[in-house]
Amino acid sequence: MGDDVDGDRWDVRLMADSWEPGPPSVRSMAPGAIGGAVIPLAVYYSVRPHLGGDAPALMIAGIPAAAWVAIQWARQRRIDPIGSIVLLGFLAGVTVSLAMGGSAFVLKIRDSGFTFLFGLACLASLSRPRPVMFYMGRALSAGNDPAKLAAYDQLWEVPTAPRAFRIITVAWGSGLIVEASARVILAVTLPTATFVALSPILAAVVIGGLFGFTVRWSKRARRIGEEMFADASIVYPSVELPTA
Repeated sequence: MGDDVDGDRWDVRLMADSWEPGPPSVRSMAPGAIGGAVIPLAVYYSVRPHLGGDAPALMIAGIPAAAWVAIQWARQRRIDPIGSIVLLGFLAGVTVSLAMGGSAFVLKIRDSGFTFLFGLACLASLSRPRPVMFYMGRALSAGNDPAKLAAYDQLWEVPTAPRAFRIITVAWGSGLIVEASARVILAVTLPTATFVALSPILAAVVIGGLFGFTVRWSKRARRIGEEMFADASIVYPSVELPTA
């Protein structure tokens, strides 16, 4: 891996026409945040005065998030992990709510169950060769591009990568469990309209904080790792992008 061919292919200096594996950008995640949080909130407050209860309004408000996942599937023929959680949460929440005679509480906490379980999955994956957040980062960052996926897999060979991904996974697992628990407490104690307004703020604070931590810790791990590159004959993976 330290010969001239690999050195040219894995040039440690990122050029304007190259891509490097790393945390997904805020810009790439912004459409999903708008489609999955901002629009459903606006829909809820728009339709609630015209309906007979919170449950129908919450069901209708969840449709844009599910529709966004369908649009992504139609455009890219893939559903990212976050989209999968949104879609499964919506379908499970509606199904259980209808089975319970239209329970608004179930719809309010529909995402919390999947978030809590995903947090547990993160912590449980620490015993595996590669933790969950390695695969989550690969899916969100590299998409379905074979070259980018291969480069992201090679990222694991960077000396500091295994420990960095495990620390990031601990942070996300713990943070998501706390966020899910807090959301359930809010759902129990607050009126639905207040909960709908505060829930996205709670999620934004927690997810935003975890994302910021991920970016900073990744940069720190890379900075430390670069000092080991020469001794280990390893350079940071990158993919040349086609020029316009």
